[in-house]
Amino acid sequence: GDLASTLNNTTREFDVHMGTDGGNFACQKCHTTEKHGIAGMYLHSTNEGRVECTDCHDGAVHESNTLNSHTARIACVTCHIPSFSRAMPTKTEWYWADAGQNISPIPTDEFGKPLYDKKKGTFVWGKFVEPELLWSNGKWTKTAIGVNDQWTSLPAVLAAPVGSIDDPNSKIYPFKKMVGNQPADMNNQTILVPHLFGTGSGANPYWGKFDWNLALADGATYAGQTYTGAYEFIPTEMYLSINHEIAPKEQARSCSDCHDGGIDF
Repeated sequence: GDLASTLNNTTREFDVHMGTDGGNFACQKCHTTEKHGIAGMYLHSTNEGRVECTDCHDGAVHESNTLNSHTARIACVTCHIPSFSRAMPTKTEWYWADAGQNISPIPTDEFGKPLYDKKKGTFVWGKFVEPELLWSNGKWTKTAIGVNDQWTSLPAVLAAPVGSIDDPNSKIYPFKKMVGNQPADMNNQTILVPHLFGTGSGANPYWGKFDWNLALADGATYAGQTYTGAYEFIPTEMYLSINHEIAPKEQARSCSDCHDGGIDF
């Protein structure tokens, strides 16, 4: 949601670091490398370093001590990314249950983006999307095959930051909330892995035969899941971290955006 092709040649209005009239940074300015390891998020397969605003900026960067004190519990990006996908729309909802229909012509939205794909279902797009603000201590809860792939409540949350207001290691960060629905086993409440394309993992890819039952049976066998032969589409949510499209300081959140009922701490 916070990375788009337009950032290759953008202005300070859309990102103060990458804008040609701003910092005009290349990606590697922040995402430093060592032996082909690229620093960035803290969820990479190896610990290659996490990029923080304070790598370059002093934590007491504001003229106001009140604002500087906020950085103890609020990440810089929380105030400095009041919205994302400001230049190009981003997909915010995705409903697999609608896939498989022959619809012509394909409807589009106000941004000219397709609202349907036979292979993938229906979508909702957005621009100037306001992030969800959540507490995060740098750890995540994520759904993993064969570990915790059975849902216990709905909507099933597939990925979310760990943290709380009572956790001294947590700060408020911005996230993109992605909602939709996905196939699950109706009897054992397992979120299933469908076989979508190719024949390496079975003879019945969904994008070839458009038969969910066959595609889910293939996928379950390949992924080592148990599929009872009955499926349903369950509502799902996941949260994605937002770190780019840093707005100019004059566009940052104001006090009233958060206080006086602006957000629920």
